[in-house]
Order: sequence, then C-alpha cells, then structure tokens
Amino acid sequence: MKISNTLNRSTRIQRYMDLSKFLHILESKQLFMCRIDKFEDKLEGGLTTINDFFYSGAAEALSNLVNNSLPSNLGRDCNSPESIEEAQRRRKEYEENSRNKSFMTVFGDIKLSEKVTYKDVIKSQKKWFDVSCWHSNIDDIESIAMWKIYGNDINSVCITTTIGQLLDSIEEDKDVNLLIQKVEYIDHRADHYSLEVDSKFAPFVHKHKAYKFENEIRLIAYNHSNDPLTDRVDAGSLIRLKSNNFINSVKVSPEAHEWFFNLVKCIFNDRYEQTGIVARSDLDELVSIFGN
Repeated sequence: MKISNTLNRSTRIQRYMDLSKFLHILESKQLFMCRIDKFEDKLEGGLTTINDFFYSGAAEALSNLVNNSLPSNLGRDCNSPESIEEAQRRRKEYEENSRNKSFMTVFGDIKLSEKVTYKDVIKSQKKWFDVSCWHSNIDDIESIAMWKIYGNDINSVCITTTIGQLLDSIEEDKDVNLLIQKVEYIDHRADHYSLEVDSKFAPFVHKHKAYKFENEIRLIAYNHSNDPLTDRVDAGSLIRLKSNNFINSVKVSPEAHEWFFNLVKCIFNDRYEQTGIVARSDLDELVSIFGN
C-alpha cells in the first residue's frame, strides 16, 4: 500500500452513498472498486495539450530537427566536421529509438507501433485501474453537492474515516497493488500534470476543474501482472476488509425522516455492533437554529 506524498494517514475522508451501498459494506466487509473507464466523466484518463506534446514524441522530434538535422543554424562551430558527425550520430540514435519506442506503465513497458499508439495504451489502462472514490474536507464540513449527486436521495448516508484507518482495515492481497492519491484538478487545454504525481498514474488522477467540488481522494487497485491491452469483462473488483471498525461516524442525509435515522442507528450500532456515532446531518441542526 502506498500513500502519495501529498497525503498522510491522519487525513480525514468522507464517502457519500445510498443505503444499499452502505449495507453492502457492512454485510460483506468489502469495498467495491469501479473500473475507471466506467465513470461518467469522459475526460478520465484524458491528456492535456502539453503532456500530449511530450507523450506523442512531438517534443523529441522537434528536438531532433533543431539539434541534429539543422546544425548549421546553431552557431559558428556547428559546421565543423566533428559537430556534423556528432549530430548525425544523435539523429541515428533518435531514429533507432523511434523504431523501438515504448510507453512506460505500471504494467510494464508497452511496445508502440502503427497499430498500438500511446493513446491506445492510456485508454486501455483505464480498464485495469479500479477505484474507490472518497471526499476530502479538512474542515469536516458537509457538501450539499456530494449529498445530491452521490447520496442521490434523502435516505442516504455519509461515512467518515481517516486514510490510515481505511488502509489498516484492508486485508492484504499479494496480487493487488494499492495506491491512495489526491486528485488534481486542471484545465486540460492550458495546464499540465502535477510534477508531484507519478507520471505512470498522472492521466488517471487528474480531472477537469469542473469537478473540483469533489475534493477527491482515490484508492486505486491494480495488478501489475495484467496486460492492459487485453479485454476485461467485469465492472470492477472487491477489496476485502478485516472489519468495519474503520468507520468513525455515519451521518444521515439532510431532511431525512426520523424513521430513517433510527433505522441507520439500529443497523449500524445494534445489528452490526459498531461503536461509531450515528448523527443527523449538520445542515439539519443549522436549519433548526438559524432557518426560517
């Protein structure tokens, strides 16, 4: 298990979900990890203009043209026999590397060809990265957008934990690699991937600024022995948990009826004997005090 250097074990995280997903975690002691290519956001795994320039090899081609093919334009010493010979050597090296070009991934280096481009590799990898999405909020303030989109009903919940508690609750599987990474939000036309992110994961942990409200932290699972160019049938994978004790508290959605609050409390504390606190949404309390 690896935590990116922008996070730490004490980072508090939340997850908003409907009742069925909550019950699935409690009953099965498993987390469902969804394939990235199944997400609604079509920019998942998308390239920025700048990174596309480098990934495509255009930057190397330009460098070869300027430094190796046009030596006479680079200064008074560039026409010497030695300079021309060195430029020719570099050009041949560039041409050889271009014929044997590969793309680095966590699944190994993938050989590129006319039939397999770097874009094909990135697109294919999306099938083999499974993700559990969490919301980070250092102030522990609830997000009404997250309630509306991911709770999707007044009968929904938000569970809270920390990165350390979540990772400690996961049963080790030698075939599964885990990474927990903060998502960076960018403008794909003007920005480039963060230099703090491992380049092999960069396309899969950057999203458009339109999704910035999510403050997402991703738990990513993958098997480095998989061939990313092969097809995959299932929609994701399940990560086994040692227990449900990683859940510190459960908040019930705003405007939920009293019967639903009591039901969640009964299920969580009584049926599954969890010690975490079940509470109503903070927004309900604020409305009762300051609302009209």
